[in-house]
Amino acid sequence: MALAATTMLGGAETLIGVARYVRDKDDQSAEFAIVVADSWHGRGIGGRLLAKLADVARRRALKRLYGDILAINRPMLGLVRKIGFTLGRHEDPTLTRATLELHG
Repeated sequence: MALAATTMLGGAETLIGVARYVRDKDDQSAEFAIVVADSWHGRGIGGRLLAKLADVARRRALKRLYGDILAINRPMLGLVRKIGFTLGRHEDPTLTRATLELHG
């Protein structure tokens, strides 16, 4: 599942962000990823994409979303916390695991 954010720039539709998840083999969890164009950071695009992605996952009966974030990426860690993800350790100390339990 993938969601895209676009805007009109110079008369052309331009991709400014993408959020996606891929279901695990257990069909109950999915790993998410998100990317927003550098010039659009800090404008709420990532938060809206990730919140919408979580809504879609919830409607499709997934039980959790998770993703691995660079431990030094403070803006992204703050964003996932704000949406309700919990942060945990990862076997790689340069990464932080973000997990969102999807209820109801």
